Amino acid sequence: MFKRIFDRLIFGGLLIITLQTPMLADHYLQYLSGFYDGTAQQVKRYEYNARQHGFDSAESMITALLQEANSIVRLDAEQKLAVIEQHHMLESALETLSSGHLIDKALYMFNPLRADVLQRVLIHFKPGIPIDLPNIAICVVMALSLNAILYLPVLLLRRQRYSPPPPTSCND
Repeated sequence: MFKRIFDRLIFGGLLIITLQTPMLADHYLQYLSGFYDGTAQQVKRYEYNARQHGFDSAESMITALLQEANSIVRLDAEQKLAVIEQHHMLESALETLSSGHLIDKALYMFNPLRADVLQRVLIHFKPGIPIDLPNIAICVVMALSLNAILYLPVLLLRRQRYSPPPPTSCND
């Protein structure tokens, strides 16, 4: 009986944790949207400056600036290039977080390379329960799967402990 209660408590905890994933994805999306808006404005300014000075694009202007002899001009060009690259990465992230599947969102958010961003998002995160049925269903399946994975060693130990003795031969 204690094992059943313990198993149900584990499942309940896993369900509560997995139900936070859609909510966290929404918070993560909002967080990155702010960065995206800032970089988008900066990239527009780079494009405007490039066209104003006879370049086809911001990238062609940055390429020209990287060829300059003055180190401060090259450093500024490298910083501009980093902002443009960050803008492209944010576009991809927003696409994943706004229209991707919940599993894709979770894989994106919990990627160890983005642990610092996740920590900043978690600072302002308030737990809740998603209200859309597909996300709830996915979370229940994830919690059941995790519960089964956690319970698997117990089943294997129990099966090993209670395995029937090997058959004996009739000739002995």
